[in-house]
Amino acid sequence: MKTKQHKKPAGNPVKNDAGKSRLTPNKTSQKTESTRIATKPAVEKIRRTPAQIRSATTDNARSESRTPGRTAPAARGKSAPAKTPPGKMRQPTEKTKGFSAQDEAAKPRRTGTKLTRLLDLNVVATPMPGKTIKSRPAYASNSPTTQWLLYCRPGFEKDCAQEAVAHARAQRPVLAEQPDIITDSGYSTIILNEQSLNYSELIFARQLMQLHNTIAPLPERDRLTPLLLAINALPGKFGTLWLEVPDTNEGKTLSAFIRRFSPLLEEALRKQGKLVNDTPEANLPRLHIFFPDKSSALIASSNKYNSAASLMGIVRQSMPAEAPSRSTLKLAEAIEVFLDKSAQSRLLRSGMTAVDLGAAPGGWTWQMVKRGIRVTAVDNGDMKGVLAKNPMVEHLKEDGFKFTPRKSVDWLICDMVEKPGKVAELIGNWFVKGWCKHAIFNLKLPMKQRVTALDSALGGIRKQLNMEGINYKLIAKQLYHDREEITVFLSKIR
Repeated sequence: MKTKQHKKPAGNPVKNDAGKSRLTPNKTSQKTESTRIATKPAVEKIRRTPAQIRSATTDNARSESRTPGRTAPAARGKSAPAKTPPGKMRQPTEKTKGFSAQDEAAKPRRTGTKLTRLLDLNVVATPMPGKTIKSRPAYASNSPTTQWLLYCRPGFEKDCAQEAVAHARAQRPVLAEQPDIITDSGYSTIILNEQSLNYSELIFARQLMQLHNTIAPLPERDRLTPLLLAINALPGKFGTLWLEVPDTNEGKTLSAFIRRFSPLLEEALRKQGKLVNDTPEANLPRLHIFFPDKSSALIASSNKYNSAASLMGIVRQSMPAEAPSRSTLKLAEAIEVFLDKSAQSRLLRSGMTAVDLGAAPGGWTWQMVKRGIRVTAVDNGDMKGVLAKNPMVEHLKEDGFKFTPRKSVDWLICDMVEKPGKVAELIGNWFVKGWCKHAIFNLKLPMKQRVTALDSALGGIRKQLNMEGINYKLIAKQLYHDREEITVFLSKIR
């Protein structure tokens, strides 16, 4: 009987479907380990059934190869589980021949799909009150990153962030991974490298601030101490303190808390010298303390020349008793936002003329009439209230898209419910044909692809005017009194 067994058989013992052992043939014994792994028998081993793999693993526990640096399964008293990748094993190519299974296993695996790696904006559900707001860390970068806080209308967080990121990418395409977007929160945060943002160029942002710190959770019994510590760690001083909340129903419940807490924080900051009286020469930044809820606070600052000049970025208007509809608030706010006092006195003078397309029931016409401007109101509907028989109003029951003025006017105002591209083309035609000098109009937004739709509509106006060599000024904003729309100011300039 032979006992000499120092030579191992050329093949590996496996079991077939009948449970009998057999040897997998090798083409040659002189091949290296890496070459044997890349041959056809190795592929056949991967294709075996789970039952065959389990039985073969027990027989081969001592002889199977292991990744260097790891303890053998037998040494831990456990059998190594079979690791069979789903699907078919990739056949070796000229580039991969010569690499062993250990080399392949040592390569780092890329996680996630191509879509998840390229996705810039991620929408998550609104957190429950009191939960910590977490942001994903930015990718490692040699250049410093800056986080920005933007207020917006609730429901437009994704559009606000998408627009800001697009403006940043126009300067430098590479960006850090962006924080999660909290839907219906009334604000967005973005991370930029060396890019800058111009508040006047942003449509959906009500306010633009640099975000310095986020405190969450904020102690309920002592909110003052952690805020003071975080503010004192910031460089420089501040000229104004604004405590703000989201423009949401939940944010409105914090109004009473803000009124009580604001004097306490302001007094403490003045004692510590972080809050001082501002002067035009000093041009100190504003300090914003934003409370998404009672248990968290975002500390930010803004440059008063690159931000909104009103608390929370909202220019509120009171409803006039004589106005026939609440739509009058949109035009009143637009005039305040787009025109300073000097421009208002110069461009909205008594005796000027205007055309109001889609005028009924007369909310926008009323704003012009009260400034002494004669209005041609174009709408198939009826004018209401004091405008029904006002001598300064000429009501024409016509289609606004087909109306042609008898002579040019100073102002065109338009609040018609139609696709933004169609309204934009109409406004462009009025300027190209010289029918008006200035215009304020609304563009109704679609439910999806809002930023794309606006870029197309406003881009169409610019193209029309540029082709005719017309110099103009165009500003677009989603105002506080706007809903699913934005308001645009367009004016010819010399």
